[in-house]
Amino acid sequence: MKSIRNLKLGIKVGFMALALCLAASQGKAQDTYKGQFTLPFEARWGLAVLPPGDYTISLDAANSYLVVRGEDKTAMIMGIVTDRKDISDHSQLTVVKTAAGYAVQTLEAGEAGLTLTYSVPKSKRDREAQELHAELTLPVSTVRE
Repeated sequence: MKSIRNLKLGIKVGFMALALCLAASQGKAQDTYKGQFTLPFEARWGLAVLPPGDYTISLDAANSYLVVRGEDKTAMIMGIVTDRKDISDHSQLTVVKTAAGYAVQTLEAGEAGLTLTYSVPKSKRDREAQELHAELTLPVSTVRE
């Protein structure tokens, strides 16, 4: 039992090390999109669990990774580009209710013309929870430098 936990921890640490190497290899590459949002509740986003608070995001669309920074939390999150649209001023997070709480399902980065999708575990209890609670959307505002 303990070896399974150690293996899972090793995989997570290895994944994070790989992600950090990818980030470092980008040097000072220009981010495609920067935004900010307020999370009113705790939510899972990929492997990260984010507490309520204010966050900024930096998206590197070429590699589909996102850096999320909050007051006490920084996470690198890999997503899958599922849609390319015309550039717009509309950006938002779609959050769904699961049996374990809330989870980020998509990021629509209008200013980058992309929609990224993130893994949300599905179980029978999750489907029941989603039927009781509609999807929530949180606005994401663009950070201009």
